[in-house]
Amino acid sequence: MKIQQIDTPKGKVWEVNGYLIYNDEKVRVKKRGFDSRKSAHQWFNTELVKFANGDSKYNKKTTPSVMTVKELYRMWLDTYQHTVEESTLNRTMIVFKTHIISEWGDTLVTDITPIKLQRYVNTLQGKLLRYRKVAGYFRRLLNIAVRMDMIPVDPFTKIEMPKERRQVNKPKQFMEVDEFKAFVDVLDNQYKYMNQQAYTLLRLAVFTGMRTEEILALQWQHIDFNGGYISIVQALGRGLAGSTYIKEPKSQTSRRTLKIENKMMVVLADWFEATGYNKSDDYVFQNEGHTLQTIRPNKWLRSVSDKYGVAVGLSMHKLRHTWATLAIDQGANIKQVQTYLGHADVSMTLNIYSDVTKRASDATGNILNGLID
Repeated sequence: MKIQQIDTPKGKVWEVNGYLIYNDEKVRVKKRGFDSRKSAHQWFNTELVKFANGDSKYNKKTTPSVMTVKELYRMWLDTYQHTVEESTLNRTMIVFKTHIISEWGDTLVTDITPIKLQRYVNTLQGKLLRYRKVAGYFRRLLNIAVRMDMIPVDPFTKIEMPKERRQVNKPKQFMEVDEFKAFVDVLDNQYKYMNQQAYTLLRLAVFTGMRTEEILALQWQHIDFNGGYISIVQALGRGLAGSTYIKEPKSQTSRRTLKIENKMMVVLADWFEATGYNKSDDYVFQNEGHTLQTIRPNKWLRSVSDKYGVAVGLSMHKLRHTWATLAIDQGANIKQVQTYLGHADVSMTLNIYSDVTKRASDATGNILNGLID
């Protein structure tokens, strides 16, 4: 170890230069800025003790041979968080916190036996319709533990994964024509006078099938009042700790331009005149100039349902289902609906709106009866 006084732009200071050594580990350290030889020497001696105890910042960092599930999760999260959008990260963290860390957080990965894991997935299958997604996240962690030689084999390979349950009483997915008419009638003739912003948002949702995140990120500059078009170029993401941020649309096909019917354009124009935020870069729907929280539209929809008895049991996403269902019933083909909704794959449209295709199939089954009747 060498301690000497050196000149710096701020004056003379003391510098220590030497090696921290313990067993087979040896690290050279150099630190300056001390006001005396004594303080430099004290720092070096303190660092030697820390180094011997493995508590020094100069100790070589190694992965523990055994971790708890929570420790392994945090290590994985350090890498994962740089590979996904903040909204995806937020959803993933909620899944881990709710279904994995709450059950296994303090458990050593070496203590996860096939019997314990089998009981866990059996319980999980009884709670969640799509429990395999949660199990998949957990299995990802255990695969890391295998690769790091913490455990010899993934315990998921030794258990039986139950089939995912089917939803027996499937909630209502959309409004029929008469329900749609009743909903719009309430909006146009009653609710608009109570909350013009909420009225405009809900009407836009049911008449365009736009995603809620697309509606909440809409700015006035995205609306062509002369041509009657809305351009979807961004979306509102839900970040960590309840924050929101503007992000790219869900997929490349989500970037699209929608033709809007005349009455809806009039409703938007009325809101443009009424709101105090109508500059080109202002958000169409806002709270004192800021984007609305993502839960606000669903709260507005529930208030309409509770007060007027329309769209009962539906969410904002079900308004999107309603648009697709009625569009197909009115003659639009699946490809047109896919394009308007911004689905990346037509199979997504077919899967989500299977009720519509079933009705079409039922009608097709009787199509030849007219030839003999």
